[in-house]
Amino acid sequence: MGLVGAYWRRLPEHLRWNIEDTFQPENLEERLLPNEEPQLEIRLAWYRDIVGRLIFDHFRKILGATLVIVVILLIVMVATAAFNWYFAFTPFVLLLALAGYAVKERIEYNQWRLLKTNARLIISIPQPGSLFLVDNIELKGLPQVVDTNWSKSPLWRLFQFFTGARDLYLSLAAYRFVEGTARVGDALIIPDVMPDQVFALRRLIFSIPGGGPQKVTFAGPQEVIFPSPQKVVPVPEESDDDAE
Repeated sequence: MGLVGAYWRRLPEHLRWNIEDTFQPENLEERLLPNEEPQLEIRLAWYRDIVGRLIFDHFRKILGATLVIVVILLIVMVATAAFNWYFAFTPFVLLLALAGYAVKERIEYNQWRLLKTNARLIISIPQPGSLFLVDNIELKGLPQVVDTNWSKSPLWRLFQFFTGARDLYLSLAAYRFVEGTARVGDALIIPDVMPDQVFALRRLIFSIPGGGPQKVTFAGPQEVIFPSPQKVVPVPEESDDDAE
């Protein structure tokens, strides 16, 4: 994969950008404006790319295990005089199918992204009705409403229960109240976002003025009022002899 990435970066920039608009490049430094700096990047939860992580991160181990299984099946077939050789290569077929699904899952995982910079907010979501195409939305301001909800899918809801992830709703409009319930109107939905990333986004959107306790400076002497009478100790007056 490193060799493929090295050759990929040798292609002309405009050609790579046209293709990467589909697969959402991992690194967006080339796309940033002058003096633009990233502040926060939000992706889907790790379990939305669990097969891709398994295949791409541990491919050598999985390939080695597949070869061992194939050898064992061949030995068993020879020992039992069974000459159905195609059964021995079934693990390879399963590995290819798993790798194909991992590529599909990785592409879909990379299509979702929220990037907050010091200049804009870039939201990348899959293009509705199009396979592997991405729609990029750029906002100058920040969303006014941030809401989290459970996924509609029972499978992802199970993962959300154990990881704390939620579907993230972002909207420029306010809530809509319908019969005692509140929902976000005209919201963009980013599924399965981890709670620490939601908290980091809230810190950027709902910033506290001043950022902390303020230092109080008095312009002049202040009167101190005690809650109860205080005992006054008399001070002896100095005589003329003591003064000399």
